[in-house]
Amino acid sequence: MTIRESAENYLETILMLGEKLPVVRSVDIATELNFKKSSISVAMKHLREDGYITVTEQGYIYLTDKGREI
Repeated sequence: MTIRESAENYLETILMLGEKLPVVRSVDIATELNFKKSSISVAMKHLREDGYITVTEQGYIYLTDKGREI
């Protein structure tokens, strides 16, 4: 399985934030990484399309089993 280092960093950040916060949102990731929210939105779209995360209607981000493996 090939995954870009940047995607792996996002997944790791989601995992770490998930341990500290009740829910993880794009804005939490943007704040943690000091990135623009628009950059995070694009990355989350790709991770969702690749099956690494799920995003609820409320915007909460969860790792899938596939995402946790990475």
